[in-house]
Amino acid sequence: MKRYAQFAVLAGLVVGLASISASAVPQQQKSASQAAPAGQGSSQAKAAPPKKVNPKEEKAYKAFYKLQPSDPKAVVDSGKKFVGQYPDSVYAGSVYARMATAYESLGDVPEMLDAGHKALQLNPDDVDVLSMMAYAIPRRVDPNNLDSAQQLQEASDDATHALALLPTLKKPKEMTAEQFTSAINGEASSCHSGLGLVAYFHHDITEMVAQLEQAVKLNPTPDPSDQFLLGIGYMQAGRPADAESILGKCAAEPGPLADRCKSSLAQAKKLAAAPAKK
Repeated sequence: MKRYAQFAVLAGLVVGLASISASAVPQQQKSASQAAPAGQGSSQAKAAPPKKVNPKEEKAYKAFYKLQPSDPKAVVDSGKKFVGQYPDSVYAGSVYARMATAYESLGDVPEMLDAGHKALQLNPDDVDVLSMMAYAIPRRVDPNNLDSAQQLQEASDDATHALALLPTLKKPKEMTAEQFTSAINGEASSCHSGLGLVAYFHHDITEMVAQLEQAVKLNPTPDPSDQFLLGIGYMQAGRPADAESILGKCAAEPGPLADRCKSSLAQAKKLAAAPAKK
């Protein structure tokens, strides 16, 4: 899956940063749930109950499922119509999950989180939604808000649950082994990214670095925000040479973080060149 959304970052490390974007897996790759045949919804979706489905409902769901992710507005509009007509549908969880991804593509984070929560209420084991929420929630946390601790715990729980489920997933027949591995690594990268931010808020630099190292390692096109935060973590951990290496990669990527990465890279170079303290 691809992290399209623009997330406000309120962490103290990046105060003043307008937004960041991340790419967990190349856009052409499908997530496991996107490859699932109509009627399943998610790679972890539970089998539909044996009750008979209204033929019109079945037809509406199949039409919804055939919509392409490249047209997120159509997915959102069709999803709203479907859950409005069939709020108790066995397919509602799958519909909300796809709507969450579509809202992410549109950069509408509040609606994405709302759809994600609804999807997880109906299917707590949807790894696509779990990883999406794990990535997004910490990037919306304001440590001054009274519910910040609850939000961080939710993100941590979502990430941990998704990471536990990922090894149990079976490859859909529509995906090649390479595509499946890439999708799994993308989900895991998003989870480790979220856990890295959670660790930052908890002032645990060692854990932050460990989680972000995994996030970067698992992503063939690392998220510049993960590279930037990892570089900051390396400097705080007394590893300026490592910070210089990762920040150099971040600084080379065009985007809203490029200037901040270049500034931090200069700082890392000074620290790396400084004589070691005796």
